[in-house]
Amino acid sequence: MTRAEFLDQYAEIVEKAQFAVDTSRREGLLALEDTLDHAKANTRDVFEYGLRFVIDGVPAKIIETVLSNIVAQEQDACVKTLKTIQKEAVLGIQAGINMRSLYALMNSYTDISLEEDPAVEKVFGGISGFVQ
Repeated sequence: MTRAEFLDQYAEIVEKAQFAVDTSRREGLLALEDTLDHAKANTRDVFEYGLRFVIDGVPAKIIETVLSNIVAQEQDACVKTLKTIQKEAVLGIQAGINMRSLYALMNSYTDISLEEDPAVEKVFGGISGFVQ
């Protein structure tokens, strides 16, 4: 996986998380059910898979265990990092943390600076929007 591909996939995860955070805060966790792609009902997309557990009210510890086991099976380091970020996004959404904190958690698994991160522009409108 190239750096550009990693950045694109990472930005997509951050955008999905932002949408889920906004939706769940505004309408509740059950509202996320309508946003799930039922074609992704497999463990390849840890985010979609994990959100199904969140919507069903599964305790965080069980979700963490299941998703951690899926992540541990991944051989590719970049994909493993992306799946770990997805797992943390799911757990953060379930916990109800705000997007700025969730982004900081997700970004901590990467070496992506705020200046380089395409998600900062899309989600926060740039660095100034993030640090406000």
